Amino acid sequence: MASTRGKMRLGPTEAGRVLLLGTVFFGLAAQLVPAFGVVSALVVVMLTVLIVGFILRPRIAMTAHLPDHVVAGQDTQFRYTIRNVARVPAYDLSLRFADLPAAIEHVAGPDPIGRLAPGESTEVVATMRARRRGKHPVPLPICESSFPFNLLRFSSVRKDREALTVLPVFYRLRLHLSRLTAESRHGLSGSAGQAEVSPEYAGNRPFLPGDSPRRIDTRAWARLSVPATKQYHNDSDSHVGLVLDTRIGADGKRPGADEIPELEAAVSLSASIAFTIQRHCLIDWLLAGPELHEFATWPRTMRVDRVHEALATVEAAESYDLNRMTDALLSRFHRISQVIFVLLRSDKTYSDLLDLAVAARCHCTSYLVVASDLEGPRHDAVRTGPWTLIPVGTAEDILAGRVGPL
Repeated sequence: MASTRGKMRLGPTEAGRVLLLGTVFFGLAAQLVPAFGVVSALVVVMLTVLIVGFILRPRIAMTAHLPDHVVAGQDTQFRYTIRNVARVPAYDLSLRFADLPAAIEHVAGPDPIGRLAPGESTEVVATMRARRRGKHPVPLPICESSFPFNLLRFSSVRKDREALTVLPVFYRLRLHLSRLTAESRHGLSGSAGQAEVSPEYAGNRPFLPGDSPRRIDTRAWARLSVPATKQYHNDSDSHVGLVLDTRIGADGKRPGADEIPELEAAVSLSASIAFTIQRHCLIDWLLAGPELHEFATWPRTMRVDRVHEALATVEAAESYDLNRMTDALLSRFHRISQVIFVLLRSDKTYSDLLDLAVAARCHCTSYLVVASDLEGPRHDAVRTGPWTLIPVGTAEDILAGRVGPL
């Protein structure tokens, strides 16, 4: 949310440009043919517009109500509260979206405001569309008035910007996952596939939005003076780690292109997997390229949002070395039951990591984004040692949602 009062800016409308050109034309013509009366009338009109428009220029306080995040490719509504802080009414107000980032498109709205009395507020809605994932700075729109006669624009401008998180495209997949849990691997009791069975107290953590009020520890709250939530280990929860390959070679980058389709498809597939498994599994961490994002302290209902937010800012890398993270990942493999890999190509970088996960008794599933120029069968699973590599489809198929059962 952002609130602003801007500086005045003056500019002609289309009708104003015509009138100014007409004034210049008649002024030049008056040098040859007596037309002083016409020129004087045009000058008087422009002076009247300038004086009246300056007196009634908009003095507006604007507050933006942007969503926490939006999904790439979908239309969303931006809401703005406009309040007239002047002592005189404001007429013929409209919002103009200038300097928007290339990833944000203004689709429609808002409707013009005919009159806004002193101290009066109103809310307007604009429809916007985010073209690409990421975090994009969105400037406040310019509030301008063309009163009177729609010849000049008197506007209120401020350079404030607010960051908007655009999530990658995701959808529900027809996905089959093993119901093997971390506890059942080690011989502990628990019925897989059933939630909230035999919860075991694990400690407290600060209360977060989305937590159930029933799990507030009142004693800890009284002791710490801040709300605290009880945490439980659940025998039936399957703990999952996501691994995303972000390596794009020099040949994968297209000159002048803002996006790399293969990477966008891998990110979209990862987001779709997280969205699909959220009811059955707890996503503990995401390894996106060399960056490790952890979600174990977040409540179940918020983990998929955190995963999507992390995926929104994933960048391509030409290469990286995961050997330095082996020890950290190995300790995490022993605390989860499944690891899901989304790969752009299969080679030693991730095959070694897969072997480590299998050695830690994790159930591993690997999905491959198929190159568009690959010849031959694309959807046959390939058995490589103790794990299976499943080709999903081309980048175009994944981004369009044309993914079959996995």
